Amino acid sequence: MQAQPLNWLGMVTSQGRIAAFIAWRPLEGEDGMGIDRLCVDPGFFRRGAARTLLGHLVTGLSPGGTALVSTGADNRPAIPLYERLGFARVGTVRRAPGLLMAEFRLVRGPSRSRT
Repeated sequence: MQAQPLNWLGMVTSQGRIAAFIAWRPLEGEDGMGIDRLCVDPGFFRRGAARTLLGHLVTGLSPGGTALVSTGADNRPAIPLYERLGFARVGTVRRAPGLLMAEFRLVRGPSRSRT
C-alpha cells in the first residue's frame, strides 16, 4: 500500500493501535479527489470512525471539487454513510465476476487555491 501514490489519514488509539484509515488521490483531468480506501478495524465498527475520517477529508482537507468513491453494492453500512454525507449514487459496475460495486459522487464548490 505504501507504494501507491495516495494521501493517507488515519485514526490511532492512545496505545498506538490503528483504528481506521482513509486514502485518496487527486482526480486526473478534473478538480477533486478519488477516495481509494476507507478501512475500519472491526473492533471500532459503529463508533463513528469512518464518518469522522470522511467528514474531515471532504470538509477540511479537501473541501472543493468532486469526490468519487465506490464500495461493494451490498455494503449496507457504507452506502447509507456516503448518502448521509451528501454523496449521490451514480451507478453500479461489475469490476470482476461476482464483484458488483456501487459508485458515488459528491460535487462541491471549487477547490481553494494552494498557493
